[in-house]
Amino acid sequence: MPPILLNLIVIAVLALAVGLAIRSIWKSHKSGGGCSCGGNCSSCSGCGHSHPDQPHF
Repeated sequence: MPPILLNLIVIAVLALAVGLAIRSIWKSHKSGGGCSCGGNCSSCSGCGHSHPDQPHF
């Protein structure tokens, strides 16, 4: 197999993996994921969004 074809296959696989990762992050963000408080930041003590002066862990 020519080396350029192998490079294209590797690039395509990497692009697919990156695309799926971005899609997963986007869907998680749209559904309110990313914060352990479930989006209710007024009752959250862990993500640091409820109180700006709290340290972020």
